[in-house]
Order: sequence, then C-alpha cells, then structure tokens
Amino acid sequence: MSTVLIVGAGLAGLALAQALKKHNIPFKIFEKDERQDFRAQGYRLRIVRDGILALQYALTPELWALFEKTTAAFDPAVPGARLDAISGEPLAAPSFQGGKPQGMQNAMYGDMQPYTVDRATMREVLLTELDDVHFGKEFKYYETSEDEVVAYFGDGSSYNGALLVGADGVWSRVRKQLLPNYSLIDTGMRIIYGKTPITPVFEKSIAQSLLAGMSLVRDKDTLAPKTMLLEAIRFPQADTISEFKLPHDYMYWVLVINKDLCALSEQGGSSMDHAQTAELSLSLSKDWDQSVRAPLEYQDMLESSILRIFSANPDMPAWEPSPKVTLLGDAIHAMPPTGGMGVNTALRGAGDLARRIVETRLEGTNADLIAQYEEDLRVFARGPLALSWQGGRMAFNAKPIEECEVISM
Repeated sequence: MSTVLIVGAGLAGLALAQALKKHNIPFKIFEKDERQDFRAQGYRLRIVRDGILALQYALTPELWALFEKTTAAFDPAVPGARLDAISGEPLAAPSFQGGKPQGMQNAMYGDMQPYTVDRATMREVLLTELDDVHFGKEFKYYETSEDEVVAYFGDGSSYNGALLVGADGVWSRVRKQLLPNYSLIDTGMRIIYGKTPITPVFEKSIAQSLLAGMSLVRDKDTLAPKTMLLEAIRFPQADTISEFKLPHDYMYWVLVINKDLCALSEQGGSSMDHAQTAELSLSLSKDWDQSVRAPLEYQDMLESSILRIFSANPDMPAWEPSPKVTLLGDAIHAMPPTGGMGVNTALRGAGDLARRIVETRLEGTNADLIAQYEEDLRVFARGPLALSWQGGRMAFNAKPIEECEVISM
C-alpha cells in the first residue's frame, strides 16, 4: 500500500508514526530541524485519559513499559501552594488542587491516574525504533492528483504517498496551503519557561510549600500583573532506564506575562537568546520575595525560552476536507497551555487518525476517512479549547476572546 507522509516530528506526528508502524502501515516523517534536540521545546507535560488511551493504542507493550518508566512522580491529591510574589505569603483565594480549580482538574484528569512527563524524554520514547525519520527536511509545498500526494522540500527532494499529514505546529506550512484563510487568535499572553536543577542549595532557598504539587505565584501589580506556575519534576525510576539518560530532577516553571512586557517578532520568535530570556525573567521578578524567586535565581540560564501564545478559534468552524491532506495537533487546534490539554488533544487526534487509516488501509479516495476524522476532531477540540480559555481567564488574567487580535496565518 502507499505511504503516509507526516510533516513534523513533534509528539503528535511521532505518536501517529508509532501507531502506523505497530499496524504495518508504511510512513515517512519529515522534520525541518537538523536533529531531534535542535531547540528547546518545553519541559513538563501532564498526560491524562485521552492522551493515555491514544498512547496505549500507538505503542507496543515494550514501548509502553518504557514510557511508564520515564514518567515523573505525581500525586493529584497533593495540593500546590498559592503564594503572593511580593510577600511570599499564602494568597487568600479558592483552594486550588494541582494548580487548577477542582472542577477544571476533574475535567482534565477524568477517571485515570495521570502521567507527568518531560517533553524531551517523551519524544525520545516516541522516536525509539522509528527508522524512517528524516531530519533537516523543510517542507515547501505539496501537489495532489487523483491517485497520490507529492510533498516537496527545501533541499529539492520530493516524496509521494497516499496521504499527507501536517503535524508541523502553529506556523504549519501544510495548513497554509490547505487552508489559506485560516487564522489564529493572539491571546495576548507571553510565556517565559525554564527549568531549575533541584540541588540542596536550591531546596534550602525556595519556600518549602512550593516543593510539593503544582503551585502558583502571583504578582498582582496593577500595571504589569505576572503569574508563575511551577512544579518539582522528579524521576523515581531513572536508575532503571538504560535506553537513554533521563534529566536530573528539576523545578519546572512558566512565567506568564502580558505582551506589553516583551517584544516578539511577527512569527512569535524572539531576538533574545536563552541567557537574555533568563535575564528578562529576573528583571520582571526583581521585587519578589526571595523564597518564591528562587526558581528564577537558580535557573539553568541555557534552558529559558519565550513564546507568543496563540489559540485556534474555540468554535472550530468547519472547512472543506481534502482526500489527500489533513492536519494534526497544533497545526489545526493550537490552544493556550492554561488548560493543560493541548498535548492530550493532539495525541487523541493521532490515535483517532491512525485507527481510521488502519481500518481502511487507505484504499479508495480517502474522502470519507478525512471528513469523518476532521469533524470528530472539531467536535472534541472545542471542549479543551474552551477549558484552556477558562483557565487563562481564571488563573492568568487573560483577556476575553473578543478583545484579542486575530492573526492571519
């Protein structure tokens, strides 16, 4: 049978590839980065019910066991702290469990024990035993015919297949060609994220209540409110892993700020390098209590990055499907990280698309397969998108959708 062409070697694209390999469906993955660790891609992720079920479908028993060994310790019953950034004292606010309101937590976690993972480590797991991954392949455009789709790349190469899947992120070139009028919402939020090695000196310096659960620190400055979300990431089974080396235990943190506090390029990038981004985080927190500022003071200065946060329209309006091309993950349903559901929605989409490909073996035109996959994706994604916006409003003072800028992508 013909090959599935996957543009983008992020978590969703790799999960799709693992599911196809498990069911003997030919595929090829193309990634524009020169190598898998080319750039920082975030740190802590929470995998909940829909993501778990998708991974269990995609991975062999051996890879699932490896995935479980690489996860970090997490107990959803342990509440995180909520501290005032300036005083270091507890905030008088409704009780947060795991850094989110209890109702939001229930909606996220469902009836299965969540897994906490390091993004780079999870990507290592998903790359395991995948042979047909091509790095340094910058996608340019595609052409379709009745029988196939051909993908063209910046190095002059081209590949033909039965289906092209754009899993190439927020600035997807596949989506740009497939849906030229597609737009995203600039949430007005910018995030600086990083990691701080957990050392004895650091543990003595930080407020002890921040070492358990997912915690929140808030600077209620009326001119420039800032919020930091943080969680200690520890790997209890690190000594049992021989396939690759897990990170040392670290404090994961995300500093959420308003766009007026930093200038980013039109495509969401920044002229600041890692060290300059770290310096910005220190400047923004210069008036904070030392016990809550410790994650920023002791951070790994080469691990900090800054991102512009986009979102798809929560209504997810329909589009005309193509029988040869479709989209996956952030390429079609980018959402703020404030609901913690972006990766789970992407994994669920990968599992659903894989099942449909396995059932049909891509025989025929594939028009019904793509139309049904995309409609199901839209219906499901509306919930996580709404949850993400709710989280942004409640925890990070995000603007209402109607006050945000719409960006043509």
